[in-house]
Amino acid sequence: MLRAENLHFSWPGGMPLLAGVAFALRPGVPLVLLGPNGTGKTTLLRCLLGLERPTAGHVTVAGHSLAALSAATAARHIAYVPQAAAAAFAFRALDIVLMGRTPHLGFMAGPTAADRATAEAAMVRLAIAHLAARAFDELSGGERQLVLVARALAQGTRVLVLDEPCASLDIANQMRIVAILRALAADGYAILLTSHLPDHAFLLGGEVALLKDGRLFGPAPPAELLTAPMLEALYGTPIEVVPLTQGRARGQVLCVPVMPAP
Repeated sequence: MLRAENLHFSWPGGMPLLAGVAFALRPGVPLVLLGPNGTGKTTLLRCLLGLERPTAGHVTVAGHSLAALSAATAARHIAYVPQAAAAAFAFRALDIVLMGRTPHLGFMAGPTAADRATAEAAMVRLAIAHLAARAFDELSGGERQLVLVARALAQGTRVLVLDEPCASLDIANQMRIVAILRALAADGYAILLTSHLPDHAFLLGGEVALLKDGRLFGPAPPAELLTAPMLEALYGTPIEVVPLTQGRARGQVLCVPVMPAP
């Protein structure tokens, strides 16, 4: 549903930020992209969304070359969920979700009753219908993130690209977002998300890819790629990968940074 082939990217006169990145995003198999700050994750997402043109290589979505699609047509195939932030105006949560219908509207046309029903259904699906009349800026970070996911669902695409959807959220809201993404993957959505927590890859149960210095390792199942040596090389700090054998989390895996001895 989304494919990157031999992607290269660099700013004019600058160092390469992406070097031969290639992967295929499949329905039902969420892909978690891990990498340290400044390694090119955001640049990769911008290339996948058509916001930047790769120096070489190309992106296809639903079998179409992304470079050949208009912005509105591309938005009917792929939806983007940014990190939650304050809105410029005091839009209601339902208004934010309705914005997901924009690619389907004609020039100067407003949303129809059907568009409104689609937006409301997306909020019901994520159990946030009670937030519809609330001002977006008055919501908690977790609530804002759910509204943005609902906006992507209202967009009517089957490909979701999320930029650190769990950033700055407490543990409960992180698990809520992860559970929703797992359910959407089970329904056949193709999902790519960036994260700074390797644990999310294990919890989602799909695939993981590591991006460092513009080069991609994977995708592969988390158990194959997320080993202590690989994570230490990725982040430059000691990390242990610990399978849990007791309690309610038995069978899960934790990635734990090792604090140096004093």
